[in-house]
Amino acid sequence: MNLQPLKISVWSILLLVFFINYPSSTFGSIFSDGRHIMKGRDALLQGNPKAALPNFEAIAQSNANYINCAERFCIGIWTYLGRTQHELGNNQKALESLKKGKGRDSSDLLNQVYLGLVMAQTGQTKEGTAELDAGLKALGDWLSSFAGRGATGQYWDPSGKLQKAIADTRNLLQGAKINWDKVNDYVRWLGVNFEEEVRDVASDKQRDKGGGDD
Repeated sequence: MNLQPLKISVWSILLLVFFINYPSSTFGSIFSDGRHIMKGRDALLQGNPKAALPNFEAIAQSNANYINCAERFCIGIWTYLGRTQHELGNNQKALESLKKGKGRDSSDLLNQVYLGLVMAQTGQTKEGTAELDAGLKALGDWLSSFAGRGATGQYWDPSGKLQKAIADTRNLLQGAKINWDKVNDYVRWLGVNFEEEVRDVASDKQRDKGGGDD
């Protein structure tokens, strides 16, 4: 009987270690979170926060540090949840969720924007306005950081519509009497259009075949 020596590659060993340390339940959870975030995000962007809510709640319960990132733009699960609760008119729950998300990940720039908005709409007008303005400035600075950066710069906000909306929203905050309904509409527009811009950036890169980050 001729026995051939068993050959085990480095990748096979690494894969074995992965499954030992991360059981199938954890591996399944990764796919479950991804499925929930896609369903919740799609529902939210389609104007159906009621359908989005249970998906975001499920992730928040199972993975409090979950953050969704694409094309360098990131949104944490507590921001998604608070944003959804706010659209459903549950401002107190939204405030709690957004506070839980604050500081969890510095790349989650929308958290400060929505937190400031909800704070202002729940009685903390001065503090909320300052928080909202700071969040909008951070969003604008983030966009500006791409200017002139080769392939990356040509994809993000080429028309300048996002920067204009940010500037317009910040201008609304400077008046003696702030029109919060209008500010609310602007913030919601920004939330939707930043995510749609992610889709457009990915699509344009795919179209240009290899026009990725440098």
